[in-house]
Amino acid sequence: MLRLIKYLFFIIVIFSFTSLWALQSDWSSGNESQVRLISPISHNDSSKNIYVGLEYQLQKGWKTYWQSPGDGGFPQEIIWKNSTNIKSLEILWPTPEQFEILGIQSVGYANHVIFPLHLTLEDFSQPTLVVLDVTYLTCKDICIPGSAHLELFIPVGEKLLTAHSHNIEKTLSQLPERNLQISFLKNIDIKSFANEKTVSFIAKVDAKEFFENPKVFLHTDFGLPVIEPIISLSANAKHLEATFIFNKKLINAKQFDAQFIIADNNRSFLFTVPLEVETSNVSKYPMSSFFIIIMIALLGGLILNGMPCVLPVLSIKILSMLQHIEHPSSIRMSFMVTSFGIVCSFGLLAFFFVLLRHLGVSVGWGMQFQQPIFLMIIAFVLAFFSFNLFGLFEISIPRFMSAGIINQIPKNNYTRDFFNGFFATLMATPCSAPFVGTALTFAFTQSSMIMIVIFVAMGVGMALPYLFVSLFPQLIKFFPQPGPWMKYLKYFLGCLLVATLVWIGNVLLNHFNYYFITVTIILLIGYLSLIYFFKYKTFIFIITLVIFFSLPNFAVFKSVNLKDDSGWLDLTTINLKQLISQNDIVFVDITADWCATCQFNKINVLQKKSIQELFSKNNVFKVRGDWTKPSSAIESFLQQYQRFGIPFNIVYGKNYPREIILSELLSEKKIIEALNTLLLNE
Repeated sequence: MLRLIKYLFFIIVIFSFTSLWALQSDWSSGNESQVRLISPISHNDSSKNIYVGLEYQLQKGWKTYWQSPGDGGFPQEIIWKNSTNIKSLEILWPTPEQFEILGIQSVGYANHVIFPLHLTLEDFSQPTLVVLDVTYLTCKDICIPGSAHLELFIPVGEKLLTAHSHNIEKTLSQLPERNLQISFLKNIDIKSFANEKTVSFIAKVDAKEFFENPKVFLHTDFGLPVIEPIISLSANAKHLEATFIFNKKLINAKQFDAQFIIADNNRSFLFTVPLEVETSNVSKYPMSSFFIIIMIALLGGLILNGMPCVLPVLSIKILSMLQHIEHPSSIRMSFMVTSFGIVCSFGLLAFFFVLLRHLGVSVGWGMQFQQPIFLMIIAFVLAFFSFNLFGLFEISIPRFMSAGIINQIPKNNYTRDFFNGFFATLMATPCSAPFVGTALTFAFTQSSMIMIVIFVAMGVGMALPYLFVSLFPQLIKFFPQPGPWMKYLKYFLGCLLVATLVWIGNVLLNHFNYYFITVTIILLIGYLSLIYFFKYKTFIFIITLVIFFSLPNFAVFKSVNLKDDSGWLDLTTINLKQLISQNDIVFVDITADWCATCQFNKINVLQKKSIQELFSKNNVFKVRGDWTKPSSAIESFLQQYQRFGIPFNIVYGKNYPREIILSELLSEKKIIEALNTLLLNE
């Protein structure tokens, strides 16, 4: 009997000790997850504001969600109406992590997490009963909803710390800081802008110390999909800019509160700001900045004249000027009309992009060269221009179509010069000259009016040489006088057009095969032969055109992939984020066969033996995105960085806080500098 009493006494002591050092609810029943309530205190004797913890224990690989989980989940929901002595309850959310579940980007927590619950009591002299009905979602390969009914009784009495006190205090200390004065940050400025298609949230943050691995999370009451913000750092890594870009259809409200978490390693800050979505227009930008963009557009348009894409059109114009060198007034008017044609075509191109954007179609510089029919038309025009320069035949086509072929328009008809300018613009789009990319990026992210203004500015820049000649026609006196040498000049210019035609034919091979090129050549030879022997030239011309543009309908002409990008991974078939996380350096090249600047970069830089050896020595993973044909994956990748034209080259480092974007025209020096920057941060 005495022994039994000793055992009972021991049990009572142990129970009392446990009650002092642990106060918790039972774990909820579940396989993938368990939930319980824990308290840092055994009793409450003096406070109206206390904290308890909602503790999640998840199986390995399983995750639950933050308050803005994205498209793939939902946050926990807590009902506490059956509790007693509780005036209010607030969930405090720890800094989350971004991860991918079932191919969808989400934000939340893995393995183990404690959510502090801030309780405001009605009367601290009365005991408190916390009754929670919790619903939540956990996901791994599948998603399983969970629920729990939890009860925790906190009596009145002398307050003692429990075994859970340390864990709850640690969680509270790791919550995002809300007092800017004592945080690691100095200043935060957040604005929101909208255009016809998108809404952008731009956060500018200054830190007391340099950022190492910054992350930014966004929460709104109406919920938004999880996207990776575009993060850029200053040279000293103390100034951060983070840009979130969402489809405008997702945001209906013009005024709302938004929460931003700026996290860096174990430091984080929560900033709540009332936002008003402002419309992007000229007045929202300093006039000095807008003036700079206009100057960049003018300079970019001017440089386009020196790009190889435009040389065929320039050759035709130079030949026309030499043929009329004795008539300065005619040259003046001719060049003015050509300038007008260039400016008008840029304006029409901007209008076309605006229309496509309103229809929800992704737009980009040079996108028409992704369409085989457009390429066939260009090839057709170039072929007739070049053969005409070689003197093989005079173009003979129906009168109703003659306005579209420059060489068939009478000499006193300036429509010919207008279409010269129009055609020059079309041929300029595959080239991204220096400064053009900057102007395009600004234009495609602004309102329709600003886009048109910037495109017209580029048109004026490209037209400047023509305007200069029209203002000073006496400059033609410095050109050689007409003579037999012009015959050889025609042959040279014809060769330029043939070279351009070969380039277009190579691009067409991405859509068709060599059978298509063979049949096209046979058609051309047949046409030339028939018009030589028969008088029904118009009829023969129409029949030839019908056959030529019918070829794409036959399966025998479909393309076969003959490309050999040895050593390059395909952007559209890999998980880029995973590749970056697993490798020190990743180099991405977005290119296209129709992009002349891309080919220049490839031949003169990327294919150089020294660059290849540099990539191999430093174990650089090379990724290439081929935009020769339309690709939604590549379009999304470019828009992520607010780029709407190519070439686009970017370098990632696993241990570097931000990516490095290279200029349109690559150089070996810039690539070496980028790699050295990443290697120094390993």
